[in-house]
Amino acid sequence: MVSPTARGAWRFAARLALGTLAWLGQPGLCHAQASGPEQRLAAPTSASSVAGAEGWTRRLARSHFERALGLEQRGDIAQALREYTECIAIDSTLGDAYLHLGALRERMGDAREAELVYSEAYRLGDARAAALLQRSHLYRSAGQSALALGDLEASVELDASPGALRELAQQYVEMEAWSAALATARRLASMAQESGDRAAFEAARLEVRALRVLAAEADPSGKRVSKHDWVGRALAHIAQR
Repeated sequence: MVSPTARGAWRFAARLALGTLAWLGQPGLCHAQASGPEQRLAAPTSASSVAGAEGWTRRLARSHFERALGLEQRGDIAQALREYTECIAIDSTLGDAYLHLGALRERMGDAREAELVYSEAYRLGDARAAALLQRSHLYRSAGQSALALGDLEASVELDASPGALRELAQQYVEMEAWSAALATARRLASMAQESGDRAAFEAARLEVRALRVLAAEADPSGKRVSKHDWVGRALAHIAQR
């Protein structure tokens, strides 16, 4: 029996395929229907044949994905859309295809479709953090700050990459959420120290020093920063700009 999640994925892939074919203004509905979920899920009985079929479909989907990347790099957007869509129709679990398709839709100005693609990518474990991060950027561009922050925080919880953490710290600074920014900067400093990245550690350490001043001044009940810490206060002034 096909699970509700699988059925939902197939429906999304089919809708995406049909929508792209309609956008391109080319015939192809028969092909899309011929590769529908019922036909693709006509499973062989043995475990070895199932594994072989899965390997074959993943390789075929990957070939469409690589072709789409090349087409996108050459600026052939229409064909790239077709290849990304075909890739997802063949293998609805290939997270990279969703992420690139969503980014391409975003570049085209189709924010709603990009949001739908990112939301679908979110269900895939290997693409979840990246999907949240890219959807966060989409929301931020649209001025939906609360949604953008929520997705960014969730992405960092799943994959605390230095780039995402720096972005999160910057958003906290813009919100003047000094304590949250301080905690994030400390995580960055700790990561840089563990990795041996001296330059990144020194930069994060300066940010921590500045944010300690701002956090202390915003919360009088917390630990006070010495009034003679002119360097810290100067850094704090720069951070507020």
